[in-house]
Amino acid sequence: MKTNGIFSFARAMFFAAIVATQGSAGTTDATEPSVLEVTGGQLLDQPVSLGVQDLRDIAVRNIVTSTIWTEGVHEFSGVPLYELLQHLDVTGSTIEAIALNDYSVFIPISDAREGGPIVAFAIDGQPIPRREKGPLWIIYPFDQSPEFRTETVYSRSIWQLNRLNIIE
Repeated sequence: MKTNGIFSFARAMFFAAIVATQGSAGTTDATEPSVLEVTGGQLLDQPVSLGVQDLRDIAVRNIVTSTIWTEGVHEFSGVPLYELLQHLDVTGSTIEAIALNDYSVFIPISDAREGGPIVAFAIDGQPIPRREKGPLWIIYPFDQSPEFRTETVYSRSIWQLNRLNIIE
């Protein structure tokens, strides 16, 4: 009898699990995956995680430019770096930009200005695939001014970006 009772209980739990998961499978309310974590500055020990839609909701700007890593001119879409920092209300002297492979570069906060770089999430209207330097890539308007066509600025154009650490 006890074996039969255990079997009935297990069967009931199995069907309950199926019913419970059916309601959540394939829903459109699922949270968007985080693509960028921002730490440091006034954020203290509370990092902010953002998805692409979060970045879009802050602001979207397009930069039409060529790069030394791509052929031809492309339209990059993303959130201006200065608007991202303003939105998060963080200040500092330097931004440490870190890629998925833990490669990092340091960007002076003075670069985060109107007409400066964007955190690009799309190229020619399409999400940037990881294999093509995505999902996020810091893009400067290289073709707009010689000041953006230097080895120093090129080195700050980190791709596969996934973290920003604001340094006081």
